[in-house]
Formats: sequence, C-alpha cells, structure tokens
Amino acid sequence: MNVPTISIALCTYNGSKYIKTQLESLINQTLKPSEIVICDDNSSDNTLDIIRSIEAPFPILIYENKPALRTVKNFERAVSLCTSDLIMLCDQDDFWVPTKLEVMSKYMMQHPETNVLFSNALLVDENLNSLGKKMWETVNLDEKILQHWKNGHSTEILMAGNRVTGCTMCFRKSIVSEIIPFPTQIDSDFIHDGWIAMYASITNSIDFINEDLIWYRQHPAQQVGAKNEEAISPEKVTLKNRFTRPKTVKVEPFLAKSLFYKKIIDYLLENTSYKIEDLTPLTRAFEHYNLRAELPFIPRFKRFLPSIVNYTKGNYHKYCHVGSSQLGILQAMIGDILE
Repeated sequence: MNVPTISIALCTYNGSKYIKTQLESLINQTLKPSEIVICDDNSSDNTLDIIRSIEAPFPILIYENKPALRTVKNFERAVSLCTSDLIMLCDQDDFWVPTKLEVMSKYMMQHPETNVLFSNALLVDENLNSLGKKMWETVNLDEKILQHWKNGHSTEILMAGNRVTGCTMCFRKSIVSEIIPFPTQIDSDFIHDGWIAMYASITNSIDFINEDLIWYRQHPAQQVGAKNEEAISPEKVTLKNRFTRPKTVKVEPFLAKSLFYKKIIDYLLENTSYKIEDLTPLTRAFEHYNLRAELPFIPRFKRFLPSIVNYTKGNYHKYCHVGSSQLGILQAMIGDILE
C-alpha cells in the first residue's frame, strides 16, 4: 500500500509571536509532508519574513491575500491550493506532536472508508505549559458519547454543537470538491471545521483518535480558542420558568434551531451529491423543532396530539439537553402542551 502524500494548509495573520515554533514542529515531524501551503491574510507584522527565513526539506508555498479574506475563506483558499492525498488544517499558534502526521496518515491508510479524522489535543498556555486539560473535555466528548459516535450517531452528536477542532483534523483531497466552498451564510458559529465534520458524518465517514496530537495554545489574541462546555450543553429550563415565561421566549430557540437545520439541509442538497434520503438525522431534527415552534397558541388542546406523537417517536429524548433526566424530558413535552 502506497503511503499517501500530505499537504498542510496553514493560515496566518499577524502571527509573528508563535509562527516559528509552529513551523519547526511541522518540519520535525517523523513523517514529512509533501508541502505546506500558507495563505497569509494581509499580515501587517513580520510573519512573512519569519516564514521566508525558515528552511525546510519540502516546499513551503506562500500565498498572500490582499485584501484579507478572514478565517473561513482563508482556509478555503489554502485547502483549494493543496495537491496531496491528505490535507491537514493548521493554525499559526499551536505545536504539533512529532508523530501527528505519521499517526494520522497510518490510520487513514488502514481505514479507507474514513474521509475525515480528528484527534484530541492538550490545552497549553502561551508558553506551551500544560493547563492540565484536554480539548475533548471542553466540548463534552466523554466515553459515553464517543461510544455513541462509534455506533453510527456522529451527526446527532454534532447537532448538539461542533466537537471537532479544525487544527486536529485530517481529510482526503477526494472530498474537497464537495466541501468547498465553505458555507458562511448558515450561522456565524458554524465555521469550516463544523461544516467538514457535518458533511462527513452523514455517511459515518468521520472517525477519531483519542491521542493528544497537538498542543493547543490558549492566549488572549487567538480568534477561537477552546470552547466551554456550556456551548454544548445549554442552560436547562426549570419547571417553574417553563410555565411562567412568555411563549415568544419559549419558541425563539426552537425557531432558531429549525432554521439552522433547514439551512444546512438546503445547502447540502444544493452543493453536494447528498439526496434528501441521506439527511434523515437533520430532517428529523428540523421537523422536531419546527413542530415545537409552530404548536398553536390557542386552543391548547390542539397541541396535545402532535406533542404526544412527537414524544412517542422519541424525539424529546433524542434532542434533550445533555444530562437531562426522564422527568426533565417529560416536563418538556408537558410544557409544550400547557405553556
């Protein structure tokens, strides 16, 4: 079996403080990439001078964006310029463990059905000192959820919030024509890494390695950083405020979620080879939240049958907040009928 070639898509913007350390970690990989494709987003510091001063045993290709494209479209351009079998996204301020390319490449060779692969990461401070926490802890990827993922439910897990960080990701060039252009109109928080993960999850062709293959630097100037668990597990609604809050307040998140899933469904149908029958997890979620948002205000008895049917289908259970009890799930259904 031939070893796949690897491109690293690295995006930079005023990254002079950390870029040398990051590039050195790429150069020191036990398995060398075929190329590093750097797209610089109109830096005003000496980032490009530092890059050009570094020697590597493989091409470092530099492209300058004038004017700046900003993060998502900058990564889109970098990915489009990569020529290798495998593509790995890279931020300017992290540190890659020396075996990252070797481990991920080997896995992709052994699992041809996998189109996207991601790893865990160690969170470090700006001086690369461990913060004693892993990336997956911040996005609620515990053993139970990982097993659920392995059982074929990656799309449903990702619908609760993206769990896949771009700089831990490796994907095949063969899917680039499907994932580009990266959508920017769906939601401001739904960026390129979430999009790539969602695309691959539909065919269960996304997998993970529970190894810390990068050191994910936390510092004040970074654009994203590690997410908090609250982003994945929204604030729970208590029984008291379920019956006292205005109905408009109640339905607002349901409307937002149904619109979010509708936009993803429409984009996938218009821009990829997926058919509506491939998108069952997304269409089911859309129908659930759309139903909850459009239950009639009066008379209340007309809410009873659709809510009961939705409950017996298991949708209240499937789309409840992480950690919700059976009582909490039942309260959500009763709230839809009575509130």
